[in-house]
Amino acid sequence: MPKTSHGRQGLSSKNKLKVRNIGFLWDLGEPLPQSRSKSKITIRVGIPEDSRRLRKIVVEAYLPEWSWWVRKIGGKERARADLMSYVNEFLRDDKKRIFVAEDSATIIGFCGAAKYDRGTGTIGYGVAVLPGFRKRGIGSMLLLAALGWLKKSGVRFVTLEEETFSFVKQDSSAVFLYKSLGGRIISDQIFSLVQV
Repeated sequence: MPKTSHGRQGLSSKNKLKVRNIGFLWDLGEPLPQSRSKSKITIRVGIPEDSRRLRKIVVEAYLPEWSWWVRKIGGKERARADLMSYVNEFLRDDKKRIFVAEDSATIIGFCGAAKYDRGTGTIGYGVAVLPGFRKRGIGSMLLLAALGWLKKSGVRFVTLEEETFSFVKQDSSAVFLYKSLGGRIISDQIFSLVQV
């Protein structure tokens, strides 16, 4: 999920917020699960021309779980600029990919993947799907596309860092998704932040 360039140090107020930070690891030496989705959604590699369409949905795909982050960073337009700097980097770099989910030529979700040296990679910012399209297997399709590309690129180990504010004492739907597709939890910590 989103991490901001502003970091945790800039927070100041009297309200403490609990943040759960969970690290996942996939060993791509093991077979990937098959998608069970019967959805007619198209998953494809994003191209630079998708930037404008992704800009329209990028913040909404993380809501409502990340509404606190949007307020903290200064509203939807600032959040959109922060997230789009990441998305545009992934659209331009040949060692990174954005996978997009489309429904009738409308982008409804995305997932980033990056490969590094020595057979490692990451799923950047997790999986984001517009609220009206969730619970249809689209997140699974996106994550499997990203993991499949990493595996074909020679990556053996993939990490993902999930931060959640709303699900400190229970797993979020994203955590269930990552676990269901073979992600192993390698770290699970709770931090107290000061909420603005």
